[in-house]
Amino acid sequence: MIHQIEITIDKIKLLEENPRDISEVDMEKLQNDIKKDPGFLLQRPPLINLTQNEYICYAGTQRVKASKLNGAETIVCFVEENVPLNIQRERMLKDNLHRGEWNKGKLLELDFADWELDEMGFAEIDLNFLDDEPEYPDDLTAPKKDNPPTIKITFLSTNQMNKFEKRLNEVLKDFEDVTYSVSQGEL
Repeated sequence: MIHQIEITIDKIKLLEENPRDISEVDMEKLQNDIKKDPGFLLQRPPLINLTQNEYICYAGTQRVKASKLNGAETIVCFVEENVPLNIQRERMLKDNLHRGEWNKGKLLELDFADWELDEMGFAEIDLNFLDDEPEYPDDLTAPKKDNPPTIKITFLSTNQMNKFEKRLNEVLKDFEDVTYSVSQGEL
């Protein structure tokens, strides 16, 4: 039977064979995340095996370490008695396994700033669509008309369009007499 209980951190023994390491920078980020939103830790408590009167943490090791570094004396954990070692190992790996891919369009629609997503750990995901070198056709010259050449761009979200407009303003500083307009929906 599994119980959710509060345990003194100093009584928790960390499973030595946990193959996941964390850098000092990432540990600091985890500490800050826990400080900023302690309720999240309550929703994802460490997993503890109670065996021979020892509390052995086999999943959530970094959360225990970060809580201790934050000065916490206790932590809420899920405790189960005499969990077989093979089940502990499997849960330990699954707890740190991230399956699937992120949908960049949906991430952008969540209205987080790039720096906020970076702080949450999305720095390795290329969310900045403007950093990619665009592919241009060989000939960008339109047939001669009275109107100046224009370009139409369609965005996945309002947030993406706003980010583009901000970057566009930075780029247009290098050009004289270039104008643009931005709108939502069809013209």
